[in-house]
Amino acid sequence: MKSFAIFLLSIQIIASHGFSPASCNNQRVQSKLFAEGGAPQYDKFDATMKEAEVLSKGSVMLHIETDSTIDYEPGHVLALEIEGKVVNEKSAKDTAANGGWIRGPYTVSRSTENTLDILLKVVGEKSKIFADADAGTALKFGGKFKVPIVEGIQKETTKRVVLISTGVGVGPCVGAVEEALKDESFPPIELCASYRDSNEIIYKELLNELQSQNTGRFSWKSVISSDSGRLSANEKNLNAIAAPEGLDLNDTHYHLIGNGQMVGEFKAGLDKAGVPEDKVTTEMYFNHKATMDDAVVDRIADFVKSTKKAAVVS
Repeated sequence: MKSFAIFLLSIQIIASHGFSPASCNNQRVQSKLFAEGGAPQYDKFDATMKEAEVLSKGSVMLHIETDSTIDYEPGHVLALEIEGKVVNEKSAKDTAANGGWIRGPYTVSRSTENTLDILLKVVGEKSKIFADADAGTALKFGGKFKVPIVEGIQKETTKRVVLISTGVGVGPCVGAVEEALKDESFPPIELCASYRDSNEIIYKELLNELQSQNTGRFSWKSVISSDSGRLSANEKNLNAIAAPEGLDLNDTHYHLIGNGQMVGEFKAGLDKAGVPEDKVTTEMYFNHKATMDDAVVDRIADFVKSTKKAAVVS
């Protein structure tokens, strides 16, 4: 169990980086909970798989039901469990110690009092077991870690929110957008979702509908790296997150979620540009130890510092 405990601890520390002091207090509590040498402790809820819905190539939304009354929000991280057998040595040891239940940390995309939606990328044997589960398959879940996306945004001092995601990081962003749009006082939101290929785009129709129904409050764009390079590849791509003229560096809140290299480079670039620390929240899904490209960090910083300039002409 030790490996799983350390894994969850590392996710919490990374995911909490950039939050307010109140959130940091929450992080310290989590650090004690996942102290090295002890198993992760959390109350477990019984649940069932309603449907494992394929949304795009390799991306599956798990629709989960429970008879328990729960309280989760988009961006919360929990431990999700399913019975099964894995070959990976570390996972196999934890599964055996957990009574034959495979478990891993996943981020909530949506939730009601009795349901959870969790979007995952099928990239290994563990995620494939969840993705291939039939309706009615028994599940367990528990724990509630990380500050939800909307809660981490100080709306009273923010004039614009920019969500930047890669891959399935868009799942919690969509859920957060849906929640934020229920609040008429929430600042305008922009979503920039990056994918490797166009066949990986998730929720295109839903996002277009939300955009058309909420003009001036929500807009979104996708960046396809196989066509035009990563979002940070050049100034033309970065124009997707260009700020309207008249906004200062402390007027925009950025939430970065997905690939560790993207999150790390943008976090460093925003910091170098002078964006306040409490205006940047993050969550890394993988690639945590990726080496940052200094040229990319500088490009992001230079672009963000020039936020008052007119948008680059395509």
